[in-house]
Amino acid sequence: MFKISNSMLEKTAYTENQIIVDEVPQISFIGRSNVGKSSLMNYVLNHKLAKISSTPGKTRSINYYLINEKYRFVDLPGYGFARISPKEREHWDRLMKSYFDVTINLEMVFLLMDIRHPLLKNDLEMIEWIIDYGFPMSIILTKSDKINNSQVNSTVLSVKKQIQPYGDFMIFPVSSSKRKGVESVMNFLDEVLF
Repeated sequence: MFKISNSMLEKTAYTENQIIVDEVPQISFIGRSNVGKSSLMNYVLNHKLAKISSTPGKTRSINYYLINEKYRFVDLPGYGFARISPKEREHWDRLMKSYFDVTINLEMVFLLMDIRHPLLKNDLEMIEWIIDYGFPMSIILTKSDKINNSQVNSTVLSVKKQIQPYGDFMIFPVSSSKRKGVESVMNFLDEVLF
C-alpha cells in the first residue's frame, strides 16, 4: 500500500501563470462542489491540510501538496456550483484548461462523485474532458456510508455499466467519515506510482 510519511501544502495557484510545470509525478482529485473532496484529501494525507467548508464551491484555486518529497497530490477546484457568477465560471474554465494543457506528469486523475448522485451532466462532461486530454482516470464514489452495502454494490455496478462506452475505469466507493475504502485507493496508487 502507498504510504504517506510526510505531506505539506506546497503551493496554491489562483491564476494560470502560477500553475506548476515540472516533472514531479502528480495525482489530481476533481469533483463537483460539495462532493467531499476536501474531507477525502485530509483523510488520505492524514492531516487537516485541505480546508473544509460548509459552503459549496469554496475551493477556487489549485492546491498542490508535496507527498514524501517526491510526488504531488493536486486538489482541483470543484465544478457544477450553480451560485457562481459567469466571470468566476470563466476563470474556472481558464484555470482548469491551463492545468490540463501544461501538466506533463499527471499519473492519475481521480474523479469524485457523490455515490447517491453519480454521473450528473457535469460529471459526464468532465469524464469526456479528461478522456479528450488522454490522462488516465479512476472514479471515487464518496459518502458511501450514506447508503447500505447492497446499494453501494449496485451503484458501483450501475456506474461501471453507464461509463462502459467511455472505457473500463477503476471505481472505488469510499467514506471519509467512516474511514472506509481509502485503503483500496492507496493500494491502487502503489501500482500507479511504482
